[in-house]
Amino acid sequence: MAFYLNKREFFDGALTLYQRNLEAANPKQKTHKAPKWYYKVKLEGAKAATINKSTKLSSYEAAYAYAEQEYHRLFNAHRLGNTLDDWTFEQHWEDWYKRNLRRGVWQDSRAKWHAGYFKLYFSKYFVHHGKSLALNDIDYDFADGYFDWRLNFWHDEANQQLIKYNPKRRSAKSKSTGNHAKTPSQKTLQMEQSALNQILFDAFKKGRTQRLFKLKAPKVNRTNKSNGNKSAGKARRPFFEAAEYASLTRNLRSYRDCVGIFKPVRINESHKRQRIQLYHFILFLSNSGLRVGEAREMRWIDCKLDVEGGWEDKLVAEVYVRENTKTGERLVQTMSGGNDALKNWRDHSQHTKPDDFVWGVLDKNNNWRQFTDFNKSFQTILKSIPFEERKDGLLYCARSGEKRVLYSLRHQYATMRLKHKVRVETLAPNMGTSVKMIMEHYNHLLTADNRSELSQITRRKTVTKPSDKADDEFVSLALERFKNGELSQAVLMKILGESET
Repeated sequence: MAFYLNKREFFDGALTLYQRNLEAANPKQKTHKAPKWYYKVKLEGAKAATINKSTKLSSYEAAYAYAEQEYHRLFNAHRLGNTLDDWTFEQHWEDWYKRNLRRGVWQDSRAKWHAGYFKLYFSKYFVHHGKSLALNDIDYDFADGYFDWRLNFWHDEANQQLIKYNPKRRSAKSKSTGNHAKTPSQKTLQMEQSALNQILFDAFKKGRTQRLFKLKAPKVNRTNKSNGNKSAGKARRPFFEAAEYASLTRNLRSYRDCVGIFKPVRINESHKRQRIQLYHFILFLSNSGLRVGEAREMRWIDCKLDVEGGWEDKLVAEVYVRENTKTGERLVQTMSGGNDALKNWRDHSQHTKPDDFVWGVLDKNNNWRQFTDFNKSFQTILKSIPFEERKDGLLYCARSGEKRVLYSLRHQYATMRLKHKVRVETLAPNMGTSVKMIMEHYNHLLTADNRSELSQITRRKTVTKPSDKADDEFVSLALERFKNGELSQAVLMKILGESET
């Protein structure tokens, strides 16, 4: 009995569509389901190959359409020298991830981010019937749909349970976790956009997919439920008003010294030192304008302290920003407060060798390494500071409604420098940004500070015409001559009458 049934050939035998004889394949089986169609593709050339797979379809018309599509895909891939394997998204991601780890192109925090986001989001979206989707089945419309799915991910009832319960914190007082915002920020979506574009472009370069496209995250409008304000696009960046910043620095001293509202029930020396570090870290950021990622890379060899030439002869610090940061290497001149913060932290730190990280944490092996994230601690401090009976203290910016993060201290630095009349052209290179970027985000400060100049009016002066001046002098002379008896009254009256006309 023949093994192949309904064998049909196309493209001069390069594509064969057939069904298997299930009775011959498994004679002990009493009943059989409707037979599926299989396809076989023969590829000629220096690297001849034969691909034999199931269409997983029992309908001939549907099976033929699928087999023809696969034939053209395989034929083009073979002609271009691309791989013929049908890679899934998960298989390619694992290969891509391991290659980047071997090359050492990522910091530990970035590698952890990619692994976490794949597990939580990418691996859940790029699937079909519970299995990772084949790369060649991912077109632009499906990939672009990821962002709509992502925006609604934490609003789904099943996923909300993940926020309410965190199994890793079974022994903690609170088992909930607030690590995930229900609606992701614009920056978060852009990071995911960048990662997906890298993954899919790498798949195209490796010949694992014939589709090439570039995703773009949509703009997000987020509503802050604490105050109802909306913020999106290029809104005013969150900074501290003068009274708010004064309250922050005052309460930071209480946090550092473990007194007042920040007095703990119990605290050991290690935690005390962590508080002291965070205190000086916050002051350093607001007095230097460095990005958090740039400060994370700082080593003591990069810091030159007590540099002369500051405002009113105050000593400042000069910090070398390393080339592997966002905008590359540059020298940053801090304010005197930044110099003081570095010096004071150096006096408390136990890791002050030239190659030691300035800011860091101790790992499980008691080794000093880069910190991953101080934002949670910073936001806890802000929320705990009482200010004008606000529910969340200083956590939210009153103007924009945005939640403050450590990056807000960079905006604080820019705001204060502009208010103290530092020229934009001087500030931009020190902050590692462009004049255009500063103008876009801080233009409201520049116009407010120039309010007097912008509203001034040039008053017109009253100018006496030369002819009027001459007439006045002639009349005065006539009156004087009349008094001296040199002119008659009739002549004087005639002169006065002519001058009025």
